[in-house]
Amino acid sequence: MECRINGDSFSFEYEMSIHEILESLELDHDRIIVEHNNVLIKKKDFNEYIVREADRLELLEFVGGG
Repeated sequence: MECRINGDSFSFEYEMSIHEILESLELDHDRIIVEHNNVLIKKKDFNEYIVREADRLELLEFVGGG
């Protein structure tokens, strides 16, 4: 399965939930906002949404600092 994440092409062996994709990319679920095919996804729904062939994800990670 191939999808686009922040404009780049990514390949996965099978369709995955947003939660699984974030895990595979080693991203912290608590510090990220996800848009799936132009729909903003709530963190509580990350397991519900399945990313399929040619889907698009936009991931925005908050980074602390000062």
